[in-house]
Amino acid sequence: MIRPRINGKIQASEVRVIDDQGHELGVFAVADALKLVASRREDLVEVEPGAVPPLCQSIDYGKYRYRQVQEEKKRWS
Repeated sequence: MIRPRINGKIQASEVRVIDDQGHELGVFAVADALKLVASRREDLVEVEPGAVPPLCQSIDYGKYRYRQVQEEKKRWS
């Protein structure tokens, strides 16, 4: 499984940000997006790197990984 880029590892200059419910928050410079998610005590996770600009989600990365692992287990069982 490929791990997404998170927080400071995101390489784009600007990103489109959605919240954990899927609501669009807007297009931000990465530095501004990082400030936004930090104020929410969440992580910036790049979920669609091929989009222009890349789509990132403001979410708790630990919870995100947990859901991904659970989905993988369902696929293999």
